[in-house]
Amino acid sequence: MIAVNFHGNLVDLLSGKSENGPFITFHLERRTSVKDLIESFGVPHPEIEEIVVNGEMVDFAYIVEDGSQIEVFPISSQSNFFKPSLLRPDSLEFHRFVVDINVAKLASKLRQLGFDTLLPRNCDDAGLAAIAGCQRRILLTRDRNLLKRKIVEFGHLVRAEFPNDQLVEIIKLFGLKDKIKPYSRCFLCNGLLEPVAKEDILPFLEPLTKKYYHVFQRCLDCKKIYWFGSHRGMMDAILHEILALC
Repeated sequence: MIAVNFHGNLVDLLSGKSENGPFITFHLERRTSVKDLIESFGVPHPEIEEIVVNGEMVDFAYIVEDGSQIEVFPISSQSNFFKPSLLRPDSLEFHRFVVDINVAKLASKLRQLGFDTLLPRNCDDAGLAAIAGCQRRILLTRDRNLLKRKIVEFGHLVRAEFPNDQLVEIIKLFGLKDKIKPYSRCFLCNGLLEPVAKEDILPFLEPLTKKYYHVFQRCLDCKKIYWFGSHRGMMDAILHEILALC
């Protein structure tokens, strides 16, 4: 008999209900790794912070034996993704994201706050997983099967439905509040913005923009021009509301 106890918000991800809630018991029918066993219950491995079997921490490759008592703990706001761990020996260097199209608006909002965030277009699940794994990025999606791909080490199944709520969720989980650099990246392509003299871009400005605005930024990659217009106040107000919730 195997016993598995899921802790914290991992309970919300369980695909089946047991009589004992997050505590599941069953007979082992085949040789399997603890990673595959846990994911068979609907919990993607990037959501897991720690696995303890019979009182000892194990990695994802651990082969489960009959009679094992397994405790599964979730990633949380206390998780340190920059420190090597048993489950993730190769830690992250930076908070960099790749976002699935099913939470596309979240990408723009993360860029607005200055975070390096890719939103690949016309990219299948294998491609997204490869970007996350090879570029050492955190994959954000609402597709749990995508997160189960072995190459994905860091990721999160976004629970919130609306973009602003999703942003709050990500800021809290990954401890981003003190790392925000608003309006430092292009909302469209993710490139870095740099100050640009008005006289250098006059041919590209509309007449009213030339007349009323004097401070500009330009994307280093796509060359899109930004200025602090009337929309800035509304964006600042929304950002203030979001950060108040974090």
